[in-house]
Amino acid sequence: MSVIIKEMPFEYEGGRIFGLMYLPESFTGKLPAVIMSHGYNSSHEDIGDIAMGIAEKGFGVYCFDFRGGSNRSKSSGSSLDMTICTEISDLKAVISMVSGLGYISEEKIFLYGESQGGFVSALTGSELEKGAVAGMVLIYPAFCIPDAHWTGRPDYPEVQDFMGMKISRKFAEDKPAYDPFEKLKGFNAPVLIIHGDADPLVDISYSQRIGGLFPNAELIVYEGEGHGFSAPARLKALEKTANFLEKLCR
Repeated sequence: MSVIIKEMPFEYEGGRIFGLMYLPESFTGKLPAVIMSHGYNSSHEDIGDIAMGIAEKGFGVYCFDFRGGSNRSKSSGSSLDMTICTEISDLKAVISMVSGLGYISEEKIFLYGESQGGFVSALTGSELEKGAVAGMVLIYPAFCIPDAHWTGRPDYPEVQDFMGMKISRKFAEDKPAYDPFEKLKGFNAPVLIIHGDADPLVDISYSQRIGGLFPNAELIVYEGEGHGFSAPARLKALEKTANFLEKLCR
């Protein structure tokens, strides 16, 4: 199925969120939608392959850049102001924008997130009202963030260069006012989690833990895969994701 890609930025909180909408070239009725969230210091470009593959299956797919979420971000904002809470806010704004499009089915909106984007997607989906999100796909979701950054350390730097991008103390201090693990228990829609057992950044134990907290989750473990899958594993993950989403739309 041929796919059309359209730039679809929008204004939010005095700034700008940049995104691309991937659409099947010809469709009738309303499309199910997948909203894709990139990882830390990544961008919409890094998940374009998955977006294209899902759109080819008949979904509308929106890939966007978090404000301040990357050195390559096309959205406004500084990485020094970026926190998990600002990314949750961005994602909620994107969900609202996409759900308001006339060609999108509001009952069939799905979230897809990789690494930090998976963490943000999981928390966002769990915060929203029941039915707002019909399912989620989380690729090596970074549930290590509370342990790595939300520790309340007095020596946490005001500014630091972390994994190639500058972040501030806000990243540690601006956090949701709830236990992120406990929050997942209220999300009843299906969840697919894919993680490699050789991930050096986000240990597989985090996905094993959250897989047991979601009421309706499946965890797929790729043997020998790290943080950022090999090309064959990424193709397998795309196939699993597409099958999972198509099944939920039948």
